[in-house]
Amino acid sequence: MDNAKILHASQDGIHVLRFVGDIRYTLGHTLDRFLDELFAGPTPGGFVIDLTATDCIDSTNLGLLVRIAREMDNHGAPRVTLISNRPDINAVLSSMALDEVFDIVSRGPAPIGSGQELPRREADRESLSRTLLKAHRALMELNEHNEEIFRDVVAKLEQTDPGS
Repeated sequence: MDNAKILHASQDGIHVLRFVGDIRYTLGHTLDRFLDELFAGPTPGGFVIDLTATDCIDSTNLGLLVRIAREMDNHGAPRVTLISNRPDINAVLSSMALDEVFDIVSRGPAPIGSGQELPRREADRESLSRTLLKAHRALMELNEHNEEIFRDVVAKLEQTDPGS
């Protein structure tokens, strides 16, 4: 049974996303569409991402986290805070250079309510492929190490997505 979910809460323009469970590419389209809608409106006043209940997170969702950091930066908004107290998750974040675009802390401010689960959005193969491609390109752009790691993945995804 898939118990993974992403919870969202906001207060006074500050948005909080809490990732719970095994965060895999199957949640990527849900997160990507949520971000499209969120960033189509006024820029959030701040953003906090809570990974303290995350068992694991894949590269697709890491790339989407980078998207959040880039969107906030592009709008001159405060740097995104990422909360993670898990050594294994922290090692992944560091190895993928997320510490270059996030303020990573082990504890955060008091939570804003329990949050609402993002409704799952089904994706057709083409939409999912575009989400995967966008997320992995974001990771590649962080540094040369990531570019080397994800070059072949992105090339393969570009072959399957003619609109890329």
